[in-house]
Amino acid sequence: MVKIVVLGGSAVATPELARAIAACPGRATPLELVLVGRSAQKLATVAGAARLLAAGDPLLAISHTTDVEAALAGAEFVINQVRVGGLEARVYDETFPHSLGLFGEETIGAGGFANAVRTVPVALEYTRQVERIAPNALMLSFSNPASLVQYAVSRYTRVPTVGLCDAPVTLVESIARALGAPARELVVDYVGMHHFGWVTGLWWRGRDVLPEALARASEIVKDVEPAITQAMGAIPSPYFRFVFHPERMLARQVGRRARARELIDLQGEILADYEQALATGAQPTAFARRGARWYSMVIAPVLVALVEGRYAQSQPGPTRHILNVVNGPAIPWLPAEAIVEVPAMVDGGRIRALAGGAAPLAVRTLVQQNCAYEMLAAEAIVERDRAKALRALLLSPFIQTYEQAEGILAKAW
Repeated sequence: MVKIVVLGGSAVATPELARAIAACPGRATPLELVLVGRSAQKLATVAGAARLLAAGDPLLAISHTTDVEAALAGAEFVINQVRVGGLEARVYDETFPHSLGLFGEETIGAGGFANAVRTVPVALEYTRQVERIAPNALMLSFSNPASLVQYAVSRYTRVPTVGLCDAPVTLVESIARALGAPARELVVDYVGMHHFGWVTGLWWRGRDVLPEALARASEIVKDVEPAITQAMGAIPSPYFRFVFHPERMLARQVGRRARARELIDLQGEILADYEQALATGAQPTAFARRGARWYSMVIAPVLVALVEGRYAQSQPGPTRHILNVVNGPAIPWLPAEAIVEVPAMVDGGRIRALAGGAAPLAVRTLVQQNCAYEMLAAEAIVERDRAKALRALLLSPFIQTYEQAEGILAKAW
């Protein structure tokens, strides 16, 4: 039985991971999913709900513990979904930037940096435990801000890590709808980092359809002016609305309730629904309102492909995904040690990044700038180097002025 440890396993969305794994076709290898959390009561409730959603899958056992070291013993995969500070910290990340004239967001910009200051040291602490107890384990990471966390792990430990995000999948689905094409039939060139990626090439049944997609830009990335997408010659992640339209994004947020506040309320409702389901044996339903599609869209498919590729007697065929990996030679115009979000093949239990195609100069320049920010920011946090942190923030595509950078450091460092 292959042991998979989930750090941050008491998150209320975690039962969707169990359901997503159970729904993956072609599984033949027994799995043990070990949920790890700090609150024993919440963890037991979430684990119970996960068993209900797994619907008695004979190839999936689910356990839980608050003992990290015991959980890691014998682990072959570790999923890191730890949220340091909980949703209350996310509220801060989404709101404090407003006083600096900046939008609030937990994965990028000022809020993303504050999140990184909290999360990177904790992620490294967990990873060093993995390094000591389960040195052959592969870490699947999607703790935000994902690229910074993954870069710190790869830079300061020996634990191999792959980063997972559903945003590229969602973007490809939007393109497919605009073109009237099945998403699975599109071949996509993609380059960037977490929440900072671009579709730079697009083919359907051997035909270049990027010009058609650019012509339909208003249908694909609704919050970025289509003229920008067409001028760039590539399709941006929706998160570029915070690069190209920061004033609009700030105006939308000011005076409105933070998304994290809504999630705090929803978390209570989901936990109550889980407890009711466990008392009655009924299937829980409130979790669907969280919309945790990332488990079924990317995490479970990649995890199952890796497991079956390593252990199944009948080898599955290769599958193509957009993943966050150490660059190596994939993107020659970025540092080899950078974390990049690129197409990759999962085959035989291994991940192989695909060499990137051509990208327009403007796209390369923005990605290089963000890459420098992410690497410097992660290093500054680990080394506790304030000057390097300032240098990182001054390079961030989301920060406009020195005064804003200093303000972020005053509130987050």
